[in-house]
Amino acid sequence: MKAKRILTICLAAILIFSLAACSNQASTDGNNNGNADADVKTITFAHATAEGTSTNDGALKFKEYVEANSNGKLKVNVYPNAQLGGDRELIENTQNGSITAMLSSPAPQVSFVQAATVFDLPFVFESMEHGRKVFNDPDFIAAISKKYAEAGFHYLGASAQGFRTLTSNKKVTSLEDLKGLTIRTMENKFHLKTWELLGANPTPLAFNELYTALQQGTVDAQENPIELVHSQKFYEQQKYIMDTNHIIQSNAWIMNKAFYDSLSDDLKAVVDEAGRLAVETANRVSDEKEPGYIETISNFGCEFVNVSDEEIARFQEAVKPVYEEIRAAADAETYDAYMNAVEKYKSN
Repeated sequence: MKAKRILTICLAAILIFSLAACSNQASTDGNNNGNADADVKTITFAHATAEGTSTNDGALKFKEYVEANSNGKLKVNVYPNAQLGGDRELIENTQNGSITAMLSSPAPQVSFVQAATVFDLPFVFESMEHGRKVFNDPDFIAAISKKYAEAGFHYLGASAQGFRTLTSNKKVTSLEDLKGLTIRTMENKFHLKTWELLGANPTPLAFNELYTALQQGTVDAQENPIELVHSQKFYEQQKYIMDTNHIIQSNAWIMNKAFYDSLSDDLKAVVDEAGRLAVETANRVSDEKEPGYIETISNFGCEFVNVSDEEIARFQEAVKPVYEEIRAAADAETYDAYMNAVEKYKSN
């Protein structure tokens, strides 16, 4: 009997020891207070533009705001300069969740969100301020956000990196001057159609091949915002820059929707505000740096050419057929919200 009592005491002691060990283990594993790092979520934010660009400054502002206002619950790692892949790869990986967030021109995003084709509408903005008001219009944001959500993305906003302008070794001041001009464009059917309607000979070409193509005369012209004309030194191979201002070089900032939906309401608010500040920062830095870019390009010897309002009106009339194509490719709700905003914010 005594032996039985001793055995019972021993078994009880073993059970108590085991429970204590399990309790101690639980305090250091999982999402308990024993391991604060387990509660931290990491946002991998990637893009393909260079570190010195306005868009990277915007991404760094996103990181700064999120980390300063999430009470240690969110950490952001920014990967610029295509470290994690080109635009299409980054979009795919943001959609599947292996990357948390990214930014790019809407052009490569069109394959995932057709409504993003509205950003390709040519000659619709009077000024950069006009375009930015349209991008921030509540009705337009509601419409475009719904389409991004359907594709698995949370839409954070769109920044404006400057107008895309025509550069060429031929001075262009009229619609007639564009006839037969061999111009490099993105692999985007609406960009191609726009230049075809203007009488040019558009040729799609990879961006990293463009400088050499200009140097070798494979193409006579190209179109990009001043920031990229400067950073890629295209002005070294071009004589003229025309202020065609045909399309705003926008960048859409997006996040994996499942990740966003997993956040608490207060953290969602932090992310959304960080997105707004990132767009605002990218816009501001772009505006601040552009005069310096223009000075460098001018000092090199490249001539800036004014295209009259009358000729721009002729350009706009010539490309009207592409408007209906874009409306059909996007959706009526998003297109109409965009164009209604264009009219709403016009100066006259």
